[in-house]
Amino acid sequence: MDAADHFTRLERSIPFPGRAGTPVLPADVLTRPRLFDRLTNAVKHPVTTITAPAGWGKTQLLASWVRSSSCVIDVCWLTVDRGDTDPNRFWPAMLAAISPKLSHSVENESDDPVVPMFEGLATLRSPILLILDDIHWLDDSVVEEELSWLLARLPPLVHVILSGIYLPRLPISRLRVEGKLHALTAKDLSFNTAEVSAMLAESGVKISAAAAEVLQVRTEGWSAGLRLAALALAEAESSEQFLQNFTGDDADVADYLVSEVLARIPVDLQDFLLRTSVCEVVTADLATALTGRADSYEVLRWMAKRNLFVIADTPRKDWFRYHGMFAELLRSRLKLQVDPSAATLHHTASRWFADHNMPVAAFQHACNAARWRDAEALLVDNWLQLYLDGQLVTVQGLLRQLPDTVVSTNGELRFVQIAVALALGEGGVVNTSDAALAGAPLETIGVRRTPTQPESAALDSADRHPLSTDLPIDPDATTASLVVDLERGRLSGDLNVVATAANGMATLSQRYESHGSTAANDLRALALQQLGTTEYWVGRRADGEGHLREALSASRATDRAYLELGCLSQLVGVLTAQNRLTEALTVADQATELARQRGWELTGAAAELWHARGWAAYMRGNLDAAEQHLAAAATAVRRQDAAVGATVMLVRGLVISLRGRKREALTDLEAAARIVNRMAARYVFDDYLTAERSRVRLAIGDAAGAAAVLESLPPQATGPIMLTVAHAELMIGDGQPERAIALLNEAIEVGSGLVDEMLQAVILLALLNEQETPQSPRAVDQITKAIELAAPEQYVQPFLQFGSPVNTLLRRARRAGTRHPEFVDLVQSKLVEIAPTLHAGTVDTTHGALVEPLTKREMQVLRAIEEPASLPELSARLFVSVNTLKAHLRSIYRKMNVNGRRAAVVKARALGLL
Repeated sequence: MDAADHFTRLERSIPFPGRAGTPVLPADVLTRPRLFDRLTNAVKHPVTTITAPAGWGKTQLLASWVRSSSCVIDVCWLTVDRGDTDPNRFWPAMLAAISPKLSHSVENESDDPVVPMFEGLATLRSPILLILDDIHWLDDSVVEEELSWLLARLPPLVHVILSGIYLPRLPISRLRVEGKLHALTAKDLSFNTAEVSAMLAESGVKISAAAAEVLQVRTEGWSAGLRLAALALAEAESSEQFLQNFTGDDADVADYLVSEVLARIPVDLQDFLLRTSVCEVVTADLATALTGRADSYEVLRWMAKRNLFVIADTPRKDWFRYHGMFAELLRSRLKLQVDPSAATLHHTASRWFADHNMPVAAFQHACNAARWRDAEALLVDNWLQLYLDGQLVTVQGLLRQLPDTVVSTNGELRFVQIAVALALGEGGVVNTSDAALAGAPLETIGVRRTPTQPESAALDSADRHPLSTDLPIDPDATTASLVVDLERGRLSGDLNVVATAANGMATLSQRYESHGSTAANDLRALALQQLGTTEYWVGRRADGEGHLREALSASRATDRAYLELGCLSQLVGVLTAQNRLTEALTVADQATELARQRGWELTGAAAELWHARGWAAYMRGNLDAAEQHLAAAATAVRRQDAAVGATVMLVRGLVISLRGRKREALTDLEAAARIVNRMAARYVFDDYLTAERSRVRLAIGDAAGAAAVLESLPPQATGPIMLTVAHAELMIGDGQPERAIALLNEAIEVGSGLVDEMLQAVILLALLNEQETPQSPRAVDQITKAIELAAPEQYVQPFLQFGSPVNTLLRRARRAGTRHPEFVDLVQSKLVEIAPTLHAGTVDTTHGALVEPLTKREMQVLRAIEEPASLPELSARLFVSVNTLKAHLRSIYRKMNVNGRRAAVVKARALGLL
């Protein structure tokens, strides 16, 4: 008997013919290349498993792959059914499936039905792929053991794919350990958004990318759900309206889930599913509380293993969830149940979550049970820990779930509502006096503060604001009311308000501690962090650092990671402001790693981290990195956080200015100034910002505007050095270099400021001395002093401010024998890298400023020469004679310190004049 005759005889002997062979596919089945590639690679292993719930597209995927060019191996297919638990039925059917590939017929002369199958496989002369679909029907049968024996002894030319809702008891773990197994699960088979769009298009339905994403999330990529959606969408008038109503209780979806899933589950387990469906996630202990079943863990594991739309949702497999649409079906059926009611089950769940320190879930279940007093008490008891963990939006959402009357009649919750509104910029829920802080854009709020006296780093020696528990506290003060004060003080920059609130919290924390409350340390940590932060922003850097380090220790003691991130971020800022860049970057690495681990890179707590990193990169001349960090800071900063927001704009303006885009830089600097103007306390970088606003105006030829910025701040050598530098540049522009030299000499001795400010003063003085007396030894001494001051922390930026003239002095300092030749090399390389257009000898020693401002007519001439044209053509266009035009050009060249048209245009572009 040949193989074909043998196959025909066996096929006729099978009670259910047609199970052998690849199933017929619908015409609109989607080709899925990414999974075809997975399958093609998978058959390199002896065994491949594909498991997923009903309707997940397992059979269609395999059948479409087998028929595609991706499958390059001979395939034998057997669809298993419930009757195959009988080995005398299963093995002959399996032999029938492979018979067409056998070189000769196999007779069953053994009492063991596995023997002829094994012998047949052993005779193969070329590889085959045996697909056993719906393998779950073999569960709990004698065939399991026999199939396990065969899988452990597969001939080398045989590859097997086992596909089903779940796997029977087979040696899967051993095969995996031996490297003989490749597994695909529902997660792999789920349709992604692009595949959703493509599948609908195959069905003649077109929807937007956003709608496809909604449908993917709603169905979790479930193939059957998507096909049901495609059928309904083909007849729907509005895809958006359909998607809103397409849930698990949709008639077609419900029919499928009931017939294919619920119908296979015993009645007692259906009751288990209904009761536990009130929860988004469930653990065995919670399920026991809801159902009274002591075997809840075994039930959940049994259903998850069998892919009954129950998913083990954590690596430890101790929390479970139901597929979203399946859960919706269960909840809709639960509404029809009277005992126990959904409200009763929600109340039970609320108590369980509260007992297990999961206040958000407890609150939501209390609301679902309409137990408003329980929900109110839960929020009062737990809002602080959510606030400290940075979950401001969560607190806002919980407040909105409560009836307005509950919030308005609870003083504590009303303060919580105001604190969150201030933090998130929600002006609509605060009173009129707070609306400016909470709602309006920062740059539009407040009246211009008139500076009367420069304030600088000398603030560190000003009156301290110690965290004292001896100060009297309002007997009616609560945690929430003090947090409101902290938010108000932080937003307005009012140190007195913050200090008073922080002291109140310290006193309150002592009260809590005496009563054994766990909130005591949280309150102290928050008070210290807010006090240290505000001290930093008004210039008390030493005080700020001390309080931030105390807050950091306290936050770590209670594992308040978000508060820890806030402390680390602010500490980075404090250290950079104290010229400790290397130490600051070490702390920044800790903060960055913490933010990365927790997914908090772009949260408000990380904003100051990115600003400080941007500042450090700017100081070291790494402008690309600086801009990247500042972009992250601008995204992370809370909209109403005045100090951080202003500083991000300030530093971004500095970076842009150094790149030569002066007018763009001025826009950022002026925006920062508008924010600073509405702060109640003096801003730590106010003098720096004022000086830069003046210097950039001078650089673009607006000498009058530059002078106006400094009008209320006359030259003062004992004041902030940055203002002194700005005044010196104005003096140079007015043709008074001797006066500028005298001012800088004195300021360097007695002035105050950050290291980069001092460096700019020294470098400018060196350049002026060199200009006044070429080859001046004094200039070399001064540039050497700058190198000595800058090299330890790699302060490159101050040298870059003055362009190519610095190079000459750096070369002379190197020849004179500087102790830091590597640093000099670094500065020179940055000069070439960052501002190549400024190194053709076109920039003078005045921070890129013009010797004199250009007149209106000279600006017209400058714009005209930007385009290629002859002098007669230009004179005709400007309605002047050629001689007059030449006179204007000579004046422009003199004021710009250049030698011709091309150099004038290059410099004008660098300065933002063109």
